[in-house]
Amino acid sequence: MGWKTPKIEYVNGYKIVEVEGPTFKVYDGDRQLGDDFPYPGEAAAYATSLPKRDHPR
Repeated sequence: MGWKTPKIEYVNGYKIVEVEGPTFKVYDGDRQLGDDFPYPGEAAAYATSLPKRDHPR
């Protein structure tokens, strides 16, 4: 077990971060939106369902 840099991806202007588990979280800036997602596709679908943001923070 070691330290792992979280994988970050942007979908629809929202940040999706992969953390230990793996668990995927959707962020608007520093605020988490929704629940923790077990799959990246679910997190991306949730981010796509939200109103589009112009630029990631």
